[in-house]
Amino acid sequence: MSERARQPRGLYLVITLSVALTAGALDLLAKWMALAALPGDRAVSVLPGLLDLRLQANPHGAFGLFSSFAPGLRLPLLLGLAVLAMVSVCLFSVRTLGWSRSVAVALGLVLGGALANLVDRIARGGVVDYIHLHAGEWLDWATFNLADVAISAGSLALMAVVIRHWARDPARSEAPCHEEELR
Repeated sequence: MSERARQPRGLYLVITLSVALTAGALDLLAKWMALAALPGDRAVSVLPGLLDLRLQANPHGAFGLFSSFAPGLRLPLLLGLAVLAMVSVCLFSVRTLGWSRSVAVALGLVLGGALANLVDRIARGGVVDYIHLHAGEWLDWATFNLADVAISAGSLALMAVVIRHWARDPARSEAPCHEEELR
């Protein structure tokens, strides 16, 4: 492979790692600030009736998954699943879509959020959540954190790239796409 062909891959890897480190660092900083500033016994209303900040330890998976498992089994299981998910998403994305700026940024968001939650889980035995969305009494969303936002945004971005890739030419949907081809 020529040096010219390797260069963009290296650039995309730098973009992925930069976005991952930024997203992870911002999440860990926000968790530290939440732990330092938020009262543990009550919510602080930011947008009344819509957005509160409140501390909530989450030793389980998303939406309470694995809550019935013993803590000694739950933590290793969640750590293993997180690593497996990160590796799977990276392999699927790069092998199916190829490298592009969109894929690099999306993967960076997913990896940064997942790694920040992984660090939190290892350090604290669970994840610190602090953002609570609700709409009065009729919608009460799960409490989450900035890492969860990064994972969700990155996942949505990857889905958009996949949809654009497959819509471009369904017969070639297995071939890696490149962002330049999507324009």
